[in-house]
Amino acid sequence: MINKSMQALGEVRSEIRELFEYGLLRKAQIGEENVHDFSLGNPSVPAPESVTKGLRSLIDEVPATKLHAYTSAAGDAEVRRSIAEFITRTEDFPISKDNIYMTVAAAAALTSTLNAVVNPGEEVIVLAPFFPEYRVFIEKAGGVCVVVQCN
Repeated sequence: MINKSMQALGEVRSEIRELFEYGLLRKAQIGEENVHDFSLGNPSVPAPESVTKGLRSLIDEVPATKLHAYTSAAGDAEVRRSIAEFITRTEDFPISKDNIYMTVAAAAALTSTLNAVVNPGEEVIVLAPFFPEYRVFIEKAGGVCVVVQCN
């Protein structure tokens, strides 16, 4: 049986994506340098030089077969160990790499987190506008999506 509210979400474009498309249109009309597009988390400034150097180092020093390969589902063990050590050192809170689960972008992180912490029937507040998928993630975890309109 198809959940009608979830089906309806798939038939309506996200307002945030509409803003993104509007940003593209305005760039074409008035010039890219005149539009600051923050609709999908797009950066407004270049990455710090340390990030650029790190990326160049990866490209120059890591074999392509490793650089473009899959990691374990939880993320690379050495990266998780490094993050755990950083948290332990800077927050004085001992944590293990086994407490770290890495994802790509928000969807997997939100889905994993909601499934871990939401009990059936619990309310999850989302601030509008939001990605319609948030409602799907919340409902799949057994929660109730409560939308709060923002000024």
